[in-house]
This record gives sequence, C-alpha cells and structure tokens, in this order.
Amino acid sequence: ILMLDKISKLCVREGLLLQKFQTLDIASFTRSRSYGAYFGVDLKNYNVLLFMRDAKSRFVMRDAEFLLSLASDISASLGKVVKKRVLFYNSQMCSKSAKFLKENGFSLYAFV
Repeated sequence: ILMLDKISKLCVREGLLLQKFQTLDIASFTRSRSYGAYFGVDLKNYNVLLFMRDAKSRFVMRDAEFLLSLASDISASLGKVVKKRVLFYNSQMCSKSAKFLKENGFSLYAFV
C-alpha cells in the first residue's frame, strides 16, 4: 500500500493520469526486488508501462538494457502494444543509460 501511495503521488506530480491502473507481478521475469511494475491506460488511450526503481546503487547501462528487455517481456506477456514507458528512480543515473532509455521511448523522472 505504501508503494501504491508513493506511485500515485509521483504520477500526480508529473501529470500522469492513468485509468485501469494495476500492479504487475514481475517475479516470473526477475528476482530483483528493487523494481516495481505497473500498467495503466492514459487519457489518450495509450497503454503505459510504469516502472519504479528504489535502489541506492547507481543506474548504469547494464540496468538500462535489463529494463528494456523487462519492458518488452512484460508487454509480450500482457499481449498489449505499449506506447509509453515511464521510469521513476531515486539513485544516480549514468548519462549513457539515460540517453539509451530516452532513445527507446522511456520518460525518466527522479524522486527522493
């Protein structure tokens, strides 16, 4: 419940309004506990995958490649075309990985 409260506050802060919001169980995709995944539909009826990474370690290129493959695995398992991908993160991020994610359609938002 705390995580959903945090996600909803972050979405409101960034102006992301999602309908049909649901928490996704990503245990079948990864053992990492620093990620949370959520799915929703925005006001323009685009499918949105929202990730939250709560970790102290720096977000590097390896993490960016992992997140991209995780996003494609999740959208394939949902059977939906995902138009928007969002990442909320609270750690330092390598500039190469930020550029890589933005080139692959992610919106990035830092939080404290």
